[in-house]
Amino acid sequence: PPEYFESGAYRKQSKNAFAAQRESANNNKSNQKPTKRQRGHNQWLQNGVVRFELPFKVVCLGCQQSIGAGTRYNAKKSTTDETYFSSKIYEFQLAC
Repeated sequence: PPEYFESGAYRKQSKNAFAAQRESANNNKSNQKPTKRQRGHNQWLQNGVVRFELPFKVVCLGCQQSIGAGTRYNAKKSTTDETYFSSKIYEFQLAC
């Protein structure tokens, strides 16, 4: 029937629409601790912190100390506005 096709009921809803409905339902619950899915499952999603190993020798801009390749740090990861072709460029901030 033409009413069926005009209404668009046969079309699939996008996953984003379902996610938005689920999120709004979760937001209606008050005084509850956020679930693991809402706050993220790793350090990067929760705090923007990743475990990072220096790929080459660097010099600290603050204290001018030389730091060797392979040194591991907890680094704050953030995106820049720049891209390399279609790839995002990330910035890592290390505490010396």
